[in-house]
Amino acid sequence: MKDTLSGIFLILFSVVTIYLAFKLPMWKMGRPGPGFFPFIISVIVGSLAILLVLRTLRSKRDSEIEEIGTARWKVFYLLGNLFLYAFLFLPFGFLISTWIFLIALKPIVKKRWITVILGSLFISLSFFLFFNYLLKVELPMGILAK
Repeated sequence: MKDTLSGIFLILFSVVTIYLAFKLPMWKMGRPGPGFFPFIISVIVGSLAILLVLRTLRSKRDSEIEEIGTARWKVFYLLGNLFLYAFLFLPFGFLISTWIFLIALKPIVKKRWITVILGSLFISLSFFLFFNYLLKVELPMGILAK
């Protein structure tokens, strides 16, 4: 029931955010405008919320849901990891700090080390190339700029 209500709230929130994003310019001189990212994020959140609602409506057993008490350490670990990411972002730049952030998620994702290291490198480079060259958004280079 909690997942269903959360999903409905997120769907409504996404609809309002999409509406407000359309009031801002989407593109400005071939570059994304201030309404572009809120629109994209709202579409993603809304889509995931719809999937959440559909999944909870289809599931008939509560045993599939992980208890909050057992996942509490993951929340605190993730918050600490986000704090470290924010602290390292400017001095180390986007590439290195994002790579470290994603590698530090290994205890949560429970994959092999080689998968985590290579996957984190691929994701960091992909996002860097996407933002820097396709969207022409300059990301901080940190120590790589020297």
